[in-house]
Amino acid sequence: MGASSVLIQGFKIALTESGGEELGRDFSKNPAGDSSFQVVYSVSRVTAADNGEGRISFILDTPYGYTGGNLLVDMSYSSIEGSMYVWSWSPDAYRFLIANGVNSSEGIVSPLVPVVVVTGE
Repeated sequence: MGASSVLIQGFKIALTESGGEELGRDFSKNPAGDSSFQVVYSVSRVTAADNGEGRISFILDTPYGYTGGNLLVDMSYSSIEGSMYVWSWSPDAYRFLIANGVNSSEGIVSPLVPVVVVTGE
């Protein structure tokens, strides 16, 4: 991480199942069938801080019934103060999508995926 913490405004995490192995630039075409994103974490302001192990954890507000398969994780925010660096891996497929801007419906696809660990009960 480049800093021990950052202040994030309008932070949201939403989940849904993916319609395929690779992502396309159009956000609306990536979920499976008629599935839509379910917001599982939403705050107006949060400080994301390193837990001393180079990790940041968020406890979800709403349970998500994961049924297996590819999971889309949508992490968005309206503004951020500070900067952090994350590890990434390359699955040799376009599995990461960066928005062109706030509230954008399209983005830039990338084979470099930030490491995100999703755990549940």
